[in-house]
Amino acid sequence: MHILPISFGMLTYFGYWQPIGLTSIKYWTYIIYSVVMNFVLYSFAFCGLVDCFIIEDLETFVDKFSLSVSVVSVSCKVLNLIVHRDKIIGLTDMLLNDICIPRNDYEMNIQRRFDHNTKIVTIWYEILNEISVLFAVIAQLWNSIDARILTLAKWVPYDLSSDFAFWATTLHQTIGLIACAHASTAHETLISGFMIQTCAQLDILCHRARTLPDKLREVRKYCTSKEEIKSKERQLVRELIHHHRYVYRLAERINSVFTIMIFIQFIVSSSVLCITIYKMLIKEVGAEFIWVASYLAVMLGQIFLYCWFSNELTLKSTEVGSAVYEMDWPMLPNDIMKSLLVIIMRAKKPIVMTSGYIVTLSNESFTKIIKISYSAFNVMHGS
Repeated sequence: MHILPISFGMLTYFGYWQPIGLTSIKYWTYIIYSVVMNFVLYSFAFCGLVDCFIIEDLETFVDKFSLSVSVVSVSCKVLNLIVHRDKIIGLTDMLLNDICIPRNDYEMNIQRRFDHNTKIVTIWYEILNEISVLFAVIAQLWNSIDARILTLAKWVPYDLSSDFAFWATTLHQTIGLIACAHASTAHETLISGFMIQTCAQLDILCHRARTLPDKLREVRKYCTSKEEIKSKERQLVRELIHHHRYVYRLAERINSVFTIMIFIQFIVSSSVLCITIYKMLIKEVGAEFIWVASYLAVMLGQIFLYCWFSNELTLKSTEVGSAVYEMDWPMLPNDIMKSLLVIIMRAKKPIVMTSGYIVTLSNESFTKIIKISYSAFNVMHGS
């Protein structure tokens, strides 16, 4: 994959994204590895979910529920990647289409800038997840060695009396947690990465719109016949309009592939945020407290990535109309001006990413999630 290599790479290493073009032996080897890693993830999610609902103590239920529901949501994300694999590959192919490829040094610099931003976001979010997983593993091993207790999920469908069964289960849950964290990181940065790449296309489109008059002057300078000039002018304007419509179509497909999972993540994060804050109040400072605090940061980061880059995408889509408006209009023929008005009119309806086609993703949505979670926390703390 030439698009979002780190995100796709993490999914590939943990068995959740089969590389394209594998030979027969590598293909079946990866299939077996993928089956094993999916079993680890889904069995970990199942044990954690059952463990929640067989606990009679409310405080213990709250303690287990926040992690279990997150693991279940990651399992759904992995399933979504499998179900929509062809559509996601289609999204990467759209970004590799000729119309999206930079055509000069200026456009190449725009693409590099957004690629760099994507890389930085992915690395920092991965570091945040790694910190959370590190302290979760430390807490798990500490309890396992000290009190022979499974911290993540105590329920398993077999006897844990033997040392082999206990330590094998500890290893299974540790690997499951690590795989879960990396799959979540890859999924979130995949969505935000596609949004950033769409922003890059809008920036390139704005540049092409601003330089259109210069290109028209070159056409008039080097073309001899009026028919040839007319044909070249129409071709340039047609490409600009097509690129604009193409970017909108790309954003719509990104939204259709991921909107349900974003909606599920909104619901999960809203419940987990207030529970996690409540857990921090009752935990003593130590490895488990740091784990809970870093886990809270991860949950906030997931929603923030969606909302921030969706908001950026909306703002970028409105800039296209301004870029067209800033052209040297007096030198444009009437038919070209009429064609460019189509772009201006379309830009008045900006790109909007949604969560389940219900909630609009924006900075305001992020603020509302925080307020709702805080209100729910006050209810829990008061009762």
